[in-house]
Amino acid sequence: MRATETMRATRVAVGAIFATRWPMPAPRQNPTALRAEARVLTTAGLLLLGLGFPLTLVLVAASLGEGSASPFMPLAVGAPPIMLGYLACHFASQRMLRAKSIEAGHTSKQPRRQSASTADLRLS
Repeated sequence: MRATETMRATRVAVGAIFATRWPMPAPRQNPTALRAEARVLTTAGLLLLGLGFPLTLVLVAASLGEGSASPFMPLAVGAPPIMLGYLACHFASQRMLRAKSIEAGHTSKQPRRQSASTADLRLS
């Protein structure tokens, strides 16, 4: 047998033509690395929010005044940094939660617990 024949035998079609599925080792996530990423994302998010909110307020004041600024300018210019800042802070908090769950010994994602009111509704 040649090497190409053994390769063909281990390939698995996944959906597209010539798509293969090769097992790749996934690196274990380190809580220290996750916390460092969270700090960087939090800093970036706060900088973007600190830029986006004042910029939006200044542009709203300019559009309400006698200037010729468009009323859509605050939305077009101020919304992207605000949204990016919010998303960066959101992903930072997700990384912090993941680091906390790894340290607690929960390596896999745990199912969400039911609230008491939801459990009561199922019983009745």
